[in-house]
Amino acid sequence: MISLSLLFSLLLSLLLRAVHIEAQCVDDNCPPTSRSDRDKRTLASVADRRRSTGEPCAQVSELWAARVSEDDPYPSVEAELAYACLKSVPLHKPEAIALVDAIKPYLEWQSTLAFLKNPPAGYEPAPFDLMGHLQSVRDKLVANVYASEIEFQEDLFQMTAKTRDGHFAFRPDALTKVFRFGRPFALVSYAKDPLSTPAIKVLDEVKADGDNAKTVSRINGVDASVYVERLVNQASAAPDMDAAYNSMFYSTAVEEFGLAGEFQFLGWDFQYPGETTAIEYADGGARSAPNFAAVTVPFADVTDGESFYQRFCAVGAAGVPRAPHVPLPASMRTSLQSGDRPVPVVTSCDYAVRGYFLDGDGYQDVAVLRIYMFPMGKGSFRRFQSAVDDFLEACKADGKSKVIIDLRINQGGHVYQGYELFRQFFPHIEPDLFIRWRAHKGSMLLAKHDSAISEGDGAGSGAARYSPWSYLSDLNTTYQPFTSFKAKFGPRMWNGDSFTELIKWNLDSPYLDAGLGASLTGYGNRRNFKQPLESRDIILLTDGSCASTCSVFASLMETQGNVKTVVIGGRPNGKPMQGAGGTKGHRTMSFDVLRNTVQVVMQKEAQTSRQEDPEWQLTDLPLIRSTDAALNMVDQVRRADFETGIPAQFINEPAACRLYWTLGMLKDVTEIWRAAAGSAWNGAGCVAGAGFGGARLRVPLQRRSAGPAERSNTKVIPADDSGSGSCPRADWRMKEAFEL
Repeated sequence: MISLSLLFSLLLSLLLRAVHIEAQCVDDNCPPTSRSDRDKRTLASVADRRRSTGEPCAQVSELWAARVSEDDPYPSVEAELAYACLKSVPLHKPEAIALVDAIKPYLEWQSTLAFLKNPPAGYEPAPFDLMGHLQSVRDKLVANVYASEIEFQEDLFQMTAKTRDGHFAFRPDALTKVFRFGRPFALVSYAKDPLSTPAIKVLDEVKADGDNAKTVSRINGVDASVYVERLVNQASAAPDMDAAYNSMFYSTAVEEFGLAGEFQFLGWDFQYPGETTAIEYADGGARSAPNFAAVTVPFADVTDGESFYQRFCAVGAAGVPRAPHVPLPASMRTSLQSGDRPVPVVTSCDYAVRGYFLDGDGYQDVAVLRIYMFPMGKGSFRRFQSAVDDFLEACKADGKSKVIIDLRINQGGHVYQGYELFRQFFPHIEPDLFIRWRAHKGSMLLAKHDSAISEGDGAGSGAARYSPWSYLSDLNTTYQPFTSFKAKFGPRMWNGDSFTELIKWNLDSPYLDAGLGASLTGYGNRRNFKQPLESRDIILLTDGSCASTCSVFASLMETQGNVKTVVIGGRPNGKPMQGAGGTKGHRTMSFDVLRNTVQVVMQKEAQTSRQEDPEWQLTDLPLIRSTDAALNMVDQVRRADFETGIPAQFINEPAACRLYWTLGMLKDVTEIWRAAAGSAWNGAGCVAGAGFGGARLRVPLQRRSAGPAERSNTKVIPADDSGSGSCPRADWRMKEAFEL
């Protein structure tokens, strides 16, 4: 599972060409690298672009036609011009009202409605009434409050922005389909050592001048860290402020994918960033440059706002494909990487799992298991399982007695892989984690339908017994089967809303084994595994972005495995920070999968009265009028929260140890691992958190390992047992569907 996190126009940022601007410098304080060597072409002047027409969309069309090429398929224009084009798109009131009405029945399936509206103490984002906001948008449409289509869609998008859930999104078409806004430079945040307060600097200046690069004191007239915090509140799906703050900056984790942090052109980059970005340095100098917008779809023959609407928004218009997901050319990336990258001892062919061995005094017994994601797709579970198996075998053979599980930028994925990874380290501990969803009319009708089929002896009754909508599937809080419909589906009240009872998945199911292609470790033919390490010899390492399946895994490791977490980065406040700061929802579901699920049941449902029930009227209009539409269907609830029913998403769980980034960590990933190991096992200390209690006892090595540079052979886990199957690189930004 994944967020959105996080969660979701991340992919498109990979395709953006170099920023077509030339930085403007003030008082001769411009460093040599601030003028891009990647593309000397500047944006057209306002005078030039007004040579033929006053219509901003026509001006964009003319510039797009002049600049688009095979080498530059997504040319840029001034951000101000692109936004003027969007503002010129007229509001189509009846169509807008129809869209709002079509969205409403989908929102009934969002599991967190009551807790968003009335969150518990300690939840940092402001309370938000999701259904109330949608009704407010409708009321404004009726009252003619909105002056344009984009004004309506920006307000509609606030239900996504303020929900702060990487599993939830509704991205309307005009706002999100055409332009991707960006800033002219990326930022870094680092400290002189892991325990000191960090400062903000410009990435390309650090690349040129190293630690001598100037400190940024203000951005667009606002204190730099405050400005980034405000940006986070407008443009992040992470509920945790420190995790969201981290995502705005360059790191080695995002650099591996050719990215430079969400301040520049990631995250919700369809939101207008203003005309320019201006920074002031602590020494009094300054630098500014215009922001830009990449045109990501063909823009020929768009002459005004109305033609924009007919091309990109009108139902029945010719489909316009989203821009394909293409990585930035290597020549256009900015990296602080110095020296050779470490060589893995084990890697899965899809790059989801990699294993490394550290060397050097004090680190010879430390190994690193890098989990980029829990990938989806055919064969992914067995490939993931095999990679972890081989890593642990390699650790045993080389005498590695301590393991760092590196979860930086892990947005989730296949939930069963989260359970599998936990069982690899603790094969005899039964995962004590529970789920539930809203017991509204639509979900209860689905449950009654599948439960009725599973009770019978006819075709499909066997498979229906394993459906989550059947009371005959899954287990209760005492690990026993449910004995009746009411025992599983209640409903039960928490925080003024109706939910199912708490449910535990049956992980020892032959149906699950068949679906995964293998048994989970600790079950089936993998029951006799031994625990490879003690809890004290394992740590989790995150940057706060751990979300969805990653949060499921982290929760199991911390609450049942007694494993501690080291988290790096966040706001410069020196306070404790969550290790899993992304969405902690258990499963997401896209609007299209939900609609298809309901339609299948409708086709089988003989009672016309049910077919006509508004709860069943999930139309395709929200799919047509959006670039992404999904919700969090299933909550994750810990045993400690049974009485209150508070979902894990709304509970602040600080890591045992917090550190800050250093310049060395931004240049060499092994410095990150050494810092985490130093705090966990060598008594190096923490900025905040309960800590590790000083240096910890080390287990003597059975055999010392060679350093990474000496390892010429990496064991690659193939796509399938034959070793001949295709193995596309898994994508850490993907969003999985809750397939029912």
